[in-house]
Amino acid sequence: MSVVITLVVIALAVALGIALAYLPMRLLVSHIAANVVQFIQRQRDRRTTARDTPDRRKSAPEAPQQ
Repeated sequence: MSVVITLVVIALAVALGIALAYLPMRLLVSHIAANVVQFIQRQRDRRTTARDTPDRRKSAPEAPQQ
């Protein structure tokens, strides 16, 4: 009988630990996701703004026509 009680107590402790860790994990993941979304938006904005310097990227050579 004590083995059953021990297993129940361990199961409750694990369940309580998971429940208590869920909220901080969700907050952290949502915070990271918001930062990533903001970063992507800033990158899009940077790419669309006109710059004073010329574009240094090499354009792809056109394929010869046959």
